[in-house]
Amino acid sequence: MRHLLTLPLLLALTGCNLLELTPTSQVVRARVAGVEAEPAEIGLGESTTLRSLLVHPPAQTPALGQIWFACLETESAGGCLGFDLAGAIDGEGDDDDDATDPPDLQSGDVQFGIGETFEYTAEGPLLEEAWAALDPADRVEGLTLLVAVNYVERSNEELTSLLIALGTALQTGNQENLDLLVDEFTGLLDNSITAARRVVISDKSAGAPSPVECPVSELAPNQNPEFVGLTVHADRSGFDEGFPLGPVTFVRPEESLTLRPQLGEDARENYLFIDRNAVTHCRREDPYFAWVASGGASMSSDYSFVAEEGDLEEVEGRPKVNRITMPPAEEFPAEGVDLWVVLRDRRGGLVWTERRFLQYDTP
Repeated sequence: MRHLLTLPLLLALTGCNLLELTPTSQVVRARVAGVEAEPAEIGLGESTTLRSLLVHPPAQTPALGQIWFACLETESAGGCLGFDLAGAIDGEGDDDDDATDPPDLQSGDVQFGIGETFEYTAEGPLLEEAWAALDPADRVEGLTLLVAVNYVERSNEELTSLLIALGTALQTGNQENLDLLVDEFTGLLDNSITAARRVVISDKSAGAPSPVECPVSELAPNQNPEFVGLTVHADRSGFDEGFPLGPVTFVRPEESLTLRPQLGEDARENYLFIDRNAVTHCRREDPYFAWVASGGASMSSDYSFVAEEGDLEEVEGRPKVNRITMPPAEEFPAEGVDLWVVLRDRRGGLVWTERRFLQYDTP
């Protein structure tokens, strides 16, 4: 199916601010709160699978399909390497006499998919050309892939049928049908919920780090942090041991809960980094959490962090607590309150967990 999608997705990439995510813990409309890639960093010829987190108000679960689009990023971070997107759409280049050919979508340089997940493979002539142009030392940090997801008001099955019809119109040269289908497709994209993320394509074996004092001795690609779960604490400051918070919890209106994330042992991984002056540094991941609540619930903070040395009455390396307060009874949704906690690390790793709160039945 990859070869069927041409100008509509290129139009989507040029017409949207793909990197804009609403930085708030309140869900007032459907939006994308994060895009995960597993693995978080890949090598040439390797693959990664992406999925996205759509958060939304209660009882407003959107029946949306997902369109994914990926390409190698340009230095300007505004498009794809190797062709002029606007020219591809208009059929013209910078000069009126110099037509710009659309990219070869079968080459692997521009990849797309439909569905809840999307698999990208680091392949294609432009990627291989850009890779060959890198100095071996520069391959340690490598190249950057730009991946966008668009939630549109069609099911994934309907989108697949639409793209098949679009491909048929392209192959048969039926311009009238093609124009109608392109208009329908771009109309969907104009009203889409869109987000994007970057994925690094690298070769850590290309670097030779200098010996430094560090728990690790070799360069390694980034890994997604492990999110073990959440604990709820009777003590407001979280000084008690706490107990695991299950997937569904019954609460009272306006009740406040003190919550603490639980990280896996390797979430604060140590890693080596070689700077532009060829100096090797020992660094440690510093994960942090974005809290997103629906149904009128509120968080004490939009973000929380891991305690550092010197934090008052906090254990170094342990995630700090946050508090969620439920809405009043007259505003408590019958469907419950959803809480999403998104864990990010500084090198691009991302995972999340979800919990639901239901109101106790009242006589």
